[in-house]
Amino acid sequence: MALVLLLLAVAAGINVLAEGQLAQREVVVASSDLASGQIVRADQVQLLSIPLDPADNQVLTEPQAVIGQRLAVAVPAGTVLREHLMVGPNLLTGTIAGTVAVPIRLSDPATVSLMHPGQLVDIVLTTGDGFEAKISSETIARAVPVLWVPASGEGQLGMFNAASPRGEGIIVVAAANQYSDELSGAVSRGKVSAVLVN
Repeated sequence: MALVLLLLAVAAGINVLAEGQLAQREVVVASSDLASGQIVRADQVQLLSIPLDPADNQVLTEPQAVIGQRLAVAVPAGTVLREHLMVGPNLLTGTIAGTVAVPIRLSDPATVSLMHPGQLVDIVLTTGDGFEAKISSETIARAVPVLWVPASGEGQLGMFNAASPRGEGIIVVAAANQYSDELSGAVSRGKVSAVLVN
């Protein structure tokens, strides 16, 4: 009975492949859990032949295409690696037209450790000193996704230079182009904070 069930399972798998729904493809897979912001090493990936949609053109098929790249998101072991998971020119993949990546310097660098790529944040600008000028807070961007946070103080992050130390509180968010000037220059006008939202 077990043999019959095994043969039926194999036949079903062959039938699916024959119909063109899936095809065996050799792709790059994470061989261990990888954290967001981590630079991928050769010993952390492997080539595996697995059934995939033939039309999926985002998968990576060469280990050299991912080794030395930095991950924009955390991936568990066994994940098929794709272009949009890497920090770099594909950082804005999936965003609407007119979206730009805006570096923002937060006034409290310690809050950077609370964030990760994909986290939504409100950007709040606080002006005034309570003496000569009244303290006032204004939300200048709502629910913008974090694209990048510094994982270390060294190295290149695709199109971003991470030479600045983590303590400077720089993050990168995705925002509509018309808000880029206000966001990037906010720290020169007052205290800039990021509030985590759902």
